[in-house]
Amino acid sequence: MKIVLIHGFNVSDAGKRTVDRLAVWLIKLGHTVDMDTADYGLHNLFMVRFFHRKAVNRIADAIENAEAVITHSNGANYTMKAMRKVRTTARVVHLSPALNSKTKIPSSISRMYVFRTRHDSAVKWARWIIFHPWGAMGARGYRGTDPRVQNYDHTNRVKGHSDWFTGDNAEFFAGRISELLETP
Repeated sequence: MKIVLIHGFNVSDAGKRTVDRLAVWLIKLGHTVDMDTADYGLHNLFMVRFFHRKAVNRIADAIENAEAVITHSNGANYTMKAMRKVRTTARVVHLSPALNSKTKIPSSISRMYVFRTRHDSAVKWARWIIFHPWGAMGARGYRGTDPRVQNYDHTNRVKGHSDWFTGDNAEFFAGRISELLETP
């Protein structure tokens, strides 16, 4: 399965210390992983709010032929915008998504998996930024009614916003994500 990885906000290493840590394990599980095509560079709060079009278009191009997309934090925000531009469908996995909990799900998403932790203080605080697209889905989960979405609470294992990728968590979650993506 072709999987595109999309990093979060304020990342200067293109996701190397976060979402890209899943790649080695996903590859071992037989997937093709694209860690680079969707990299949109370092974005600050101002860019996320006002100057994200180029990043969203880059992500849309990267995911056009993907079967799955794995995002972290603001990567979920940009991916949801990009999924509204693509012609194909894909499964999407969000790890600590910086999204409103009742976000409308684009029709190009066949299944969406939300991995959340109540310990995610970053998205809890981000939802209070006025006139900003972020929300607390990474802490609260998806609260809408779309049947394509499944929530997974990993509060017992994940102790912070980027803890998905520390210690043995990267291997664990790559395995869990792979199982979900391979399930019909």
